[in-house]
Amino acid sequence: MAHIKINNLSFTYPEQDSPSLIDNTISIEHGEFVVLFGPSGSGKSTLLRSLKKDITPHGVTSGEILIDGVLIQKIDSSDIGYVFQDPENQVVADEVILELVFGLENLGMKTSEMRNKVAEMVHFFGIESLIHRKTHELSGGQKQMVNLASILLMQPKILLLDEPTAQLDPVSAKEFINILVHLNEEFGMTIILAEHRLDEVCSLADKVILMERGRISEQGDPREVLRKLWNTANQSFIPSIPKAALALSMVISEKLLPLNVKEGRVWLNDVSFNQNLVHETIQNAGTPHITAQNIYYQYSKGTHVLKELDLSVNKGELYALLGGNGTGKSTLLRVLAGIIKQNHGKVFLDGKAVSFKGEFDFVKKVGYLPQSLKPFFIHDTVQLEIYETMKQFNITDQQKLNVLLDQLDVRHILDKHPYDLSGGELQKAALVCLLVREPELLILDEPTKGLDAISKERLASILTELTNKNITVLFSTHDVEFAARYATRCGMLFEGQITSEETPREFFKGNFFYTTMIQRLLRHKKDNQIVTLEEAISACSLKTE
Repeated sequence: MAHIKINNLSFTYPEQDSPSLIDNTISIEHGEFVVLFGPSGSGKSTLLRSLKKDITPHGVTSGEILIDGVLIQKIDSSDIGYVFQDPENQVVADEVILELVFGLENLGMKTSEMRNKVAEMVHFFGIESLIHRKTHELSGGQKQMVNLASILLMQPKILLLDEPTAQLDPVSAKEFINILVHLNEEFGMTIILAEHRLDEVCSLADKVILMERGRISEQGDPREVLRKLWNTANQSFIPSIPKAALALSMVISEKLLPLNVKEGRVWLNDVSFNQNLVHETIQNAGTPHITAQNIYYQYSKGTHVLKELDLSVNKGELYALLGGNGTGKSTLLRVLAGIIKQNHGKVFLDGKAVSFKGEFDFVKKVGYLPQSLKPFFIHDTVQLEIYETMKQFNITDQQKLNVLLDQLDVRHILDKHPYDLSGGELQKAALVCLLVREPELLILDEPTKGLDAISKERLASILTELTNKNITVLFSTHDVEFAARYATRCGMLFEGQITSEETPREFFKGNFFYTTMIQRLLRHKKDNQIVTLEEAISACSLKTE
């Protein structure tokens, strides 16, 4: 008997004409590691939430879900753990220790037993230093670790995770995934993970499931599914290393499709790379557009998040700001966007010191996309939100809006309430509201968060087109692959300062975590300069027999 059996599951949200899930059938065995992927809004989150009765969405359902042969409605909810994409959506207590014991207290567990369980879990996660801290003081990565620890204290048999690494830096994401591997391999826990960043998880999966428009279009062994996606409209979902192998025609019938660095180096013996064919990234030599000088900022009476910070971004530049969770990237962007005021230092826009950033002229010139998007929306539908934005900024060009709607593929969500959207759909809706204004400077906080591979390519095309028009884009990101492919310059924020600035190639080469999968794959090659798949393909030459 299958551990989890989903039979012909369909689901339609209230007041929606088309269903979000359509006749889906899945069989998952005990201890399997399953990865769900697909376009934003394809039904991944709805499917995951249907597997936990406490958060099952309201609407019309048909079909059935069985856990060990028992209907999901009769299963003890504590047997199934759920980790949300946004850590903020899961935290309920104001102190970490209270957050950890919240679920145990609801079960009526004795204090002595709770203490034993919490002590064990805190040691396992290595979060001893956090247990007496306020939850609002934690970074996104720390909150996500606390969320996972609090769920595991309930000892679930099944763990569901909805893009849990979307807001984590590369180091925190790696640590988080390593814990999932440990839970799966050492404790035999069944894990179902919805994820857009497949490079780190595809090689861990026993089964992958591709969802499109509410339906399962492919499911099975990762290698078999990825092979099927090659030369289809969905090949953008293939992770870098298997994509490199397929693109370089090195996968033949008797060879396995490599899914990670270890496997990828097996077929590298058949490949050589001409480093002279790797072209230098052209640096933007424009005039400074926004400049920060000697910036200091601290929250209440804590330590300085930013100190002696200097930054200059040129007109028409696509500048990527990287750094760990809690290093101050969002704080810096909020200072530059005029959302908060620095304690010391000056910000210059087009060479003029900005004294009052709330003035309408500044707001017209600078567009800001926050990391937390729900407060961004105040109207009942996406369409109303867009029209109100156009009215506020006196925008009448409907053609420009139509182009944006098509570029970001959001026409199907115009009549939906923003809070009913998936994370990726919400991100794209916010981008439409921002881009329709055509500001001279875009400040984007994690713009690729929640976006699938195809949506990222569309966003990159839009941003590149804007920079070609001399519009400046400054964005923070944990998405190393996106920054390496599209940024003109990358900066690292560490200990309150920009500690390094380079072109993507110089920035990413040689790093362990803050680098691309292709750079990791080719790190052992002498004088390797390659950081992206496109560079690898252009510099590749196959050995002749």
